[in-house]
Amino acid sequence: MKFIITENYAELSEAMKCQMLKHMYSQKPRVNIAITTGRTPVQGYKLLAEFVKGKKCFNNVHYYIFDEFYFKGDKKGDCRRSLDYKYFDLAGVEEENIHDLNYENYQNYDIQLQNDGGLDMVIMGIGTNGHFCGNQPHTFQNWNEGVHLIDRHATKTVENLMLELLHNDYNSNDESLIPNNYITMGPRTIMQAKSIVFILSGKEKAETVQKAFFGPIKEEFPVSIFQLHRDVTVILDKDAASLIKHNIIY
Repeated sequence: MKFIITENYAELSEAMKCQMLKHMYSQKPRVNIAITTGRTPVQGYKLLAEFVKGKKCFNNVHYYIFDEFYFKGDKKGDCRRSLDYKYFDLAGVEEENIHDLNYENYQNYDIQLQNDGGLDMVIMGIGTNGHFCGNQPHTFQNWNEGVHLIDRHATKTVENLMLELLHNDYNSNDESLIPNNYITMGPRTIMQAKSIVFILSGKEKAETVQKAFFGPIKEEFPVSIFQLHRDVTVILDKDAASLIKHNIIY
C-alpha cells in the first residue's frame, strides 16, 4: 500500500490527476476504469478533463459506473448524471466508452467486466462509516459478493441521500419516485480490479483513514478489506492524514 500525502486539496487534486493518467496512458488496446461521483474528486476531474479532451490517445479508455440508482421515470441514473456534469461532458468522453449500471444489466455486469478485460483501476472515496461504492455496513452477504441490489431501507445513510437528492436536484417531495433498490459493485468486483486509488480530504476523514488502513478487517467497516489488495494507492491531504503520520514513511 502506497500513501501520497499532499499539502492541501489543490495538491491532492493534482496528484489524483497524475495517478489517473498513469493508468490511462497505456499501450493496451483497452483500459477499463471505474470512477467515483463524490465531492472530493471534483477539482481533479476538471484538471484531468482539460488534459485529455480531444486527445485520441485516450480513446481506448472505458469508464464503468460502480454504483447507481434511478428515480422512477428516469432514463439516466443519478450517479451517471453526476459524472456527466463533473467529468464526462468536460472531457468529451464518447457515449460508447461509458458503461452504465442499471436494473437490466446488473446481474451480468461482473461477467461483462471480465469479458472486457477486467477493471484496470478504480478510484474511490470512503464514507465515514467505512462504506465504499454502495457497500454500506451490513448490506452485503460476504466478501465474495459481486454486483448486487440493496434494499433502499437497508440503511438510513442511502435513504437519506436519496431524499436529499430528490429535494435538491428535482425540487420534489414525492417519495414515490425513489426506487426500492440501488445497485452497487460488491467487494469481490472491486477486489478483482488491478489497481485501486483512494482519495480523502479534510480532518473529518482522519479517523476514517486510520480505521480503513490500520484498523482490523471487518464487515462492519467494509473498506478495511482493501488492506489485503495487492495494489492500493491512498492520496490524502495533511488533514486527512493527521492521525496516521506516525505510521507513514515519507
